[in-house]
Amino acid sequence: MKTCWFVVFFSRHQWWIDCEGKSYGPFPSKDEAQREAARLAPIFGDPSRRSLVFAPRDDGRMELVWSEPDPAPTGNRR
Repeated sequence: MKTCWFVVFFSRHQWWIDCEGKSYGPFPSKDEAQREAARLAPIFGDPSRRSLVFAPRDDGRMELVWSEPDPAPTGNRR
């Protein structure tokens, strides 16, 4: 199953969210961007894919900060 990623990142002195080339923001803090990404993911993510939110740790490495359950099967499996 493919996954829809929401990535929190810092650019031009502000925090942003990216999902497959579509950006949301800016946000004044990383925490606020993470909360907004977790709120947006179920709304604007692809309903046929699970959404994940990633954000950088203090050392710069990305970590998973939010995920939703796998979507229900649609019955179109082959």
